[in-house]
Amino acid sequence: MLKAMIKRALKKDDETVLITKTLLRLEVGILIAFAYDQKETTSKSRGNLVEDEALDWLKPRALIKPDDQEDVPEADLEEEVGRVLTTINPQWVADEVAYHYGQGKFLRKARPTYGKAYPLYIYQGTAIRKDSEEAKAQIAAGYGMVGFDDAGPKRAKVKKSKAEEEEEEEPEPDTQPAEEAKGEEDAADEEKPKEQVDEQETVKPEVADEEIEAVADEGGEEAAPEEREEGEAQVEEKIEIKPRVKKLANQFNFCERAALTYTFPRRSVDTQTIPPPRANYGATGLQCIIFDYYQEDYAKKQREKEDEKPKRLRKKAAKHAKSAQQIHDEQLAQRIREAWTILERLVNQNIYDDIAQDYRYWDDPSDEFREGMGSLLPLWKFQYEPMRNHAVCDVQWNPHYQDLFAVAYGSLDFTQQQKEGCLCLYSIKNPAFPEYSVITDSPIICLDVYKETPYLVCVGRYDGNVCVYNAQLTLESSYQYKSDSVRDKHSNIVWEIRWGARLIDGEASFFSISGDGRVVQWAVMPGELQATTIITLHSSVAPIPGPDGTLLTVNSCGSCICFHPEKPDIFMVGTEDGMIHTCSLKYNRNYVRSVQGHHMPVYRIHYNYFNNSIYASCSGDWRVKIWEDGRDEPLFMFELGSPVGDVKWAPYSSTVFAACTADGKVYVYDLNVNKYRPICVQAIVSKKTKKLTRIDFNRQLPVVVCGDTKGTCHVVKLSPNLRVMCKPPKKAQGIDQRSLQIMKLDKLLSLVRDPPFQTGVVDEKFDDD
Repeated sequence: MLKAMIKRALKKDDETVLITKTLLRLEVGILIAFAYDQKETTSKSRGNLVEDEALDWLKPRALIKPDDQEDVPEADLEEEVGRVLTTINPQWVADEVAYHYGQGKFLRKARPTYGKAYPLYIYQGTAIRKDSEEAKAQIAAGYGMVGFDDAGPKRAKVKKSKAEEEEEEEPEPDTQPAEEAKGEEDAADEEKPKEQVDEQETVKPEVADEEIEAVADEGGEEAAPEEREEGEAQVEEKIEIKPRVKKLANQFNFCERAALTYTFPRRSVDTQTIPPPRANYGATGLQCIIFDYYQEDYAKKQREKEDEKPKRLRKKAAKHAKSAQQIHDEQLAQRIREAWTILERLVNQNIYDDIAQDYRYWDDPSDEFREGMGSLLPLWKFQYEPMRNHAVCDVQWNPHYQDLFAVAYGSLDFTQQQKEGCLCLYSIKNPAFPEYSVITDSPIICLDVYKETPYLVCVGRYDGNVCVYNAQLTLESSYQYKSDSVRDKHSNIVWEIRWGARLIDGEASFFSISGDGRVVQWAVMPGELQATTIITLHSSVAPIPGPDGTLLTVNSCGSCICFHPEKPDIFMVGTEDGMIHTCSLKYNRNYVRSVQGHHMPVYRIHYNYFNNSIYASCSGDWRVKIWEDGRDEPLFMFELGSPVGDVKWAPYSSTVFAACTADGKVYVYDLNVNKYRPICVQAIVSKKTKKLTRIDFNRQLPVVVCGDTKGTCHVVKLSPNLRVMCKPPKKAQGIDQRSLQIMKLDKLLSLVRDPPFQTGVVDEKFDDD
């Protein structure tokens, strides 16, 4: 209404300025009056509540203080009292006890330890990083995009475009453009005094907007429609509601919360229990009873495993399972077989009674008349009838049973190679038949008996496979482990195999060397073998171009392997080109040391039992050489006139070793007696039909076993001159035999070794002259 009256009274030029100033003054006055009336209304309503009894439930309630309440000064009430969290937990029991039945009293339990740190207080925070996956997921879901201050309903002023204004407004010739009017309004705002601006800021914008709408509604009836259209064209209010969302906690925008806990008073709680009743029990724990309990427990666990298997596997196992009658028959047959074995031994001992007596008591009396010379007394010949045409490729005495030795049957004639092989265990108590024999589908070239468990024998075969046999199992089970399914197995003949030290996890392991130039370590895992290539033997030959022009590296063919007696990670390998390489398990890229030992394949390397730096080697170049670690030249060299198949040091003397040759002879040397010639040369087989392949000394008995190319093992006894023991000196009668043997070998080596070269010795001698 005021707008209309002012328009009629004034000219159009002054209309805009006056309307603006008048409206601003009226708005401020109306707001002040409205606020004052509202305050009076509120005060009046509160006063009426006190007088009106019907509205007692709306009256403010006063706090009732007890009569004996102590008056506390205002300063004490406003004082802040803080509580501090300490490391002492009042609820924690310092010492826990438990009843010990053995000692019959309560004992303190050991306190739990957490290394060097003990957690006292753990608090899980709510702050997360912006670049973490959880924060990205919250931002993608819409959290963290709008703050708490921006949430809720908001009014936003939206300007309309000129096209919309032209559609809503009617064309008036005298109307001013919107931009000019806006400029005049801005000028009027600048002319306003500072006091009015401050008053406007104190008033809430939301209340002012409501009042302006109310005034506009009252005066809208009298205002002209053109004026309303002009006001709406300038500014239109639009309400936008933004949802209130969870605020994202991150490393830059977070709040810390603290809590003070109440410290409870300490108190001790003791509990006393009655000891349980006791009873004395006694029983006899024999080995047989303990064994029976273990067998029952093992059978129970096996039944539980069978129950856990699926039905399909159980049906398949049940189909192949043996009946109780079959198991009984097998056990009966095994008992009968053992009884027949004992009976067979008794019969053979009666047949070969004279040989058994010679083996134990008879010595060659001619040794008394020929000093420094000895002989070999033939005792038994062991032969397995199915292996008459096979060669004895390896032979070894059992380290635990002194009368038992293992034999590997194969073939060394590669032009007429046999299709099968055999592993046999012979005992000198029964020369007629082996105690254990297994026929294999490939010739066996080498074997080795495990020292820790002497019933385990590992073998290397002609087809490149390695197997582990358990002599305690029945012959139906054949091998216990085989490398036919292993990926990195050998692709050529396995020439030698040796048991090694146990792995870190306790599994047994053995090593093999093959003609493919690789040394492989085999780990005996439960149910399988795992292969690891230790080193690949590289030849000194230059790379050869292949069919497509690619240069191919030539590997050297390994022929034998020998481990250091005291250092299990050091081993020596011999190759077919005559090289002797010293290698290490810790460094497999290259050799530790190499020596040109022979001119033909090296067949055997063997360490001395009394000096670990002395070893012997034999080769197809007819020579046996004695080496010392660290020297490129041999200490001794002997030529035997025929290819030497094997050489072994004697376990009872530090200077005695034996070698067998292809002409059927056994050579025994004692370096302490003669450094140049053998003290015994004896033909074991005819050189026209047979050749000796392997030889081995017995650790406890004075016997030697030799194998030939016709499948026969010859056991011979050493004469007294071949096994002479050292006599202790008169001044040192308490020295043991091993120390005497070491001293004997050191004295011999001191005479053979070259004296160390000392600079300046020759010059001083000439100066003295």
